[in-house]
Amino acid sequence: MWQSFLRNDYDFQAFGDQHLAAVLVFSLFAAGAIWSVRNLNAAQNLLLSRCFSIFIFLTLIVWSLIKIYFDRFNLLVDLPLSLCNLFAVLAPLLFWRPEQRRLEVMYFLVTVGTFQAMLTPDLYVGYPSNEFFKYWIVHGGVVLLVVHSIFAFQLFPRFKGVFVTFGWINIYSAILYPLNIAIGANYFYLISKPGNASILDLFGPWPMYIFVAELVAMAFFAIAYLPFLLVKKSPKAAVA
Repeated sequence: MWQSFLRNDYDFQAFGDQHLAAVLVFSLFAAGAIWSVRNLNAAQNLLLSRCFSIFIFLTLIVWSLIKIYFDRFNLLVDLPLSLCNLFAVLAPLLFWRPEQRRLEVMYFLVTVGTFQAMLTPDLYVGYPSNEFFKYWIVHGGVVLLVVHSIFAFQLFPRFKGVFVTFGWINIYSAILYPLNIAIGANYFYLISKPGNASILDLFGPWPMYIFVAELVAMAFFAIAYLPFLLVKKSPKAAVA
């Protein structure tokens, strides 16, 4: 089993059995997160959030070390520059002391970007490879962490967070684009679309799909905010 975990030659097919199984497992963990919000106090939820953030961070580190050991680490795709991997490497810092403005930006990004990456995964290695586990632990874990923290500590996103998030994503893109050009990479899909089928296929050729994606992202940010119109805000839980 250990040798199988280290290999990276297993096939993965989007919308296949492995994909559906991963989404099912994510759903079970989501149910567990809902249970913890309802049944644990603020201090217990904070401990849970901190432990899970460390687990996600260690998952990314172990995956990186495996790739380095087997000479598979590729600077063009494996640096923690995609939002999912960036949030994973920063997870203990981001979630150690939850804060509303930080969480709302992450919420809009993960509901639009990371969640979409779970529905149409840019993944080429299947179960039981470490690549498979890393992809789903990081993507699903970040989504769970953000949503759990928002509801556990009642740090609900504000509507103006839609525009703040849009601003931050453009700043980050402006930093990534010249880096992509310099090293020949495609982080954030600023140079070309992902190899697997994705929503970007509907948005036209480069660079049109980038501008269309920004408009669509703004619309989805607004949609992601809608549930909080129905949530009656209560005093924020104190975070120890």
